[in-house]
Amino acid sequence: MTGNASAQAAEAIAAQYFDGVSAQPSSADVRVMGDELCAWIDGGRTLRMPLRDVQWPERQRHGARVVHLPDGGALHFGDPLAFDHWSRRSRVGESWVVKAQQSWRWTAAGALALVLLCGGLYAWGLPVGARAALAFVPTSVDAELGEMAMRSIRDEGWLKPSELPAARQQQLRAAWTRAAANAPAGTAPIVLHFHKSKMGPNAFALPGGHVVLTDEMVDLVGGDEQIIIGVLAHEASHVSRRHGMRMLAQTTLLGSVTAIAFGDFSGVLATAPAMLGHLGYSRDFEREADTDAIALLQANAISPAVMATMFERLKAHQKEEGVPELPIALGSHPPDDERIARFREAAAKH
Repeated sequence: MTGNASAQAAEAIAAQYFDGVSAQPSSADVRVMGDELCAWIDGGRTLRMPLRDVQWPERQRHGARVVHLPDGGALHFGDPLAFDHWSRRSRVGESWVVKAQQSWRWTAAGALALVLLCGGLYAWGLPVGARAALAFVPTSVDAELGEMAMRSIRDEGWLKPSELPAARQQQLRAAWTRAAANAPAGTAPIVLHFHKSKMGPNAFALPGGHVVLTDEMVDLVGGDEQIIIGVLAHEASHVSRRHGMRMLAQTTLLGSVTAIAFGDFSGVLATAPAMLGHLGYSRDFEREADTDAIALLQANAISPAVMATMFERLKAHQKEEGVPELPIALGSHPPDDERIARFREAAAKH
C-alpha cells in the first residue's frame, strides 16, 4: 500500500448501516482504502466495494448524508459537516458537477451560458424551427386562415366599402399587374382589396394572398402609382415569405417556452416575453419585406426613394393626428427614420 493510501486508510468515520432489507441499523466504521470503500459493521461483518460503484450524496446545507451501496444497502452519516470534511480528505464523493454547484464562479458561468443559449434559441432556433415546420404545412392552410381573417376583419367593422371610383381602382390594379410581371422569381400572386378603414392610411397582407389597401393610403400618396407599387411589393413579400404563418408558428413556440419558464406565477409576466418576441420577429419580417420591395421597384426601373417619400408623408400624418411614436422594443415595425434612410441609400446606389 502506498503512503497516500495508508493515510487514507487511517481516516475513519462512524456511520449507520442499513442492509436494504431490515429497518434496523447497525453501527459501522467506514474507511477509504486505495480504490475501495470498506465498512466494518457491528457483528463482525466487513463490506468492501469499488469506489466507482458507490453513489455519493451531493453536498448541501442540511440533512444527513446517505451513501448508496451497489448491493442495495446504505450508509447514513448523521453529522453532515464531519462527512463533508472526511470525503474531501479522502478525495471521494464529489463529482465536478457538485463542485461546480458550490462555486460562485461556475454558477455565474452557468447563468451566462444559459442566457446565451436562450438568446441563440430566440434569434436563430425558433425562426429556423418555424420555417422547418411550415415546410410540412400546405399553402391551402394559408388560404383558409386568410379567408377567415378577412371575414373577421370585415365583420368587426374595421373595413368599409371603398369610396375610390371603380375606374381608379382598375388603374391601380393594372399598374400592379404590370409591375408584378417583372417581379423576381418566387413572388406570390396577391388578391388586392380596396377598402375605406378606421385604421387610416394603411396596407396589410393576410396569409394566402389577400392584400388590403385603404383609401386613406391612396389619398396620402396622392394616388402616385409608383409609391403604391412599392407598398404592394412590400405586402406581396409578406405573402411570398409566408410571414403571417411564420409569425403564428414562432409566437406559438415562444409562448410555450415562456409558459414553461414562468409557469402560472403571473399571466402578465409569462405573456410579456412572448409579446416582445412577437414584435421583434415582426420587425425582422418588415425588413425582409422592404428588401423585396426594393428589388421589385428596381426591376421596374422605379427608384426606391418613392418609399422614403411615402414614409415621410406617413410620419407627418401621424404627427398631425397625435399618434405617439413607440419605443423600438414596443413597435411592430422598424423606426420610420431607419426605413427612410434604407430606401434612400438603395436609391443612391442605382
